[in-house]
Amino acid sequence: MFNELALQIEKHLAQGSNFAIAQVVDRIAPSSGKVGDKALILESGELIGWIGGGCVRGIVIKEAIEVIKTKRYRRVRISPEGGSRETANYKEYVMSCQSKGTLEVMIEPVLPQPELIVVGKSNIARKLSQLAATADFRVTVMANAIAHQMFPTAYMVSDQVDFSELKNSGNTYIIVTTQGEDDDLSVKKALESSVRYVGFVASKKKAEDMRTYLAGTGLPNTRIAELKSPVGLDINAKLASEVAISILAEVIDHFRNGNAAGNMPVHEPANIPMPSIEEAAPEDKFAAEYYINPVCQVPVSKSNPKHIVEYQGEKVYFCCDGCKVSFEKNPAEYIKG
Repeated sequence: MFNELALQIEKHLAQGSNFAIAQVVDRIAPSSGKVGDKALILESGELIGWIGGGCVRGIVIKEAIEVIKTKRYRRVRISPEGGSRETANYKEYVMSCQSKGTLEVMIEPVLPQPELIVVGKSNIARKLSQLAATADFRVTVMANAIAHQMFPTAYMVSDQVDFSELKNSGNTYIIVTTQGEDDDLSVKKALESSVRYVGFVASKKKAEDMRTYLAGTGLPNTRIAELKSPVGLDINAKLASEVAISILAEVIDHFRNGNAAGNMPVHEPANIPMPSIEEAAPEDKFAAEYYINPVCQVPVSKSNPKHIVEYQGEKVYFCCDGCKVSFEKNPAEYIKG
């Protein structure tokens, strides 16, 4: 099991995916999960591995998705007596399964370092590329007629400004620092992508002119309003290296404060058809696959529930015997209207 899990971790890291690792760290029998059991949980809610079944599985999936969004670990205790203690890193749940065991699970986020796409070959672009690579960002530089040797620390250098091959737009940042060379087209292309953070190196006046231009291109006003320009923390930067430091500092602050992975709106790239469920965003896949158990409020896989009950013409899914029994005693208590 460990080797299989290690391969899955390697696979999803290579894909640039966000996920969480859950491990059982304490146990009071009886429970199907044992100390040391581990699982990988994707943003879509898919769980690979084993940490226990029934309500434990649903609770861990629910908490893992929150851990990925907030980028903070969380220790979860699931016991018959439950509890009301909750902090940013700890939460208690009632064990509604009839086995009545107790488990404590540690859930940690695994977030690949973000990708920084620098558009332009200006002096600021070179300094930013060097600094970001030193900070372990995967750096791609794009510009027309670019000299590759100008960016020796970049992971990739391209002579075309093209965002169609992005792997993980939630952890990708685009900084346009073209300084007069195809500014309008580069910023427009960046905003037409699904990337959640686009910065444009410019003065306040030039930034306003850019927004005026973009308004005439048909881009939604809500998307135009998300353009970060002027970009970078205000540190009274003068030199190109100082400007690069201010930009990278803002990007790191944005990434570490939980904005990149899930707290910003997701954008569909312009002129691209809506995806099938296989191609859908993680949150859409989760909604399609999981049902919120009305008794314990944790997700239940629709394809593999413990029980299904018909109520008022609708299917109600349960993770364990205890929730089903509680529901059947008084369905109206759990489903209003």
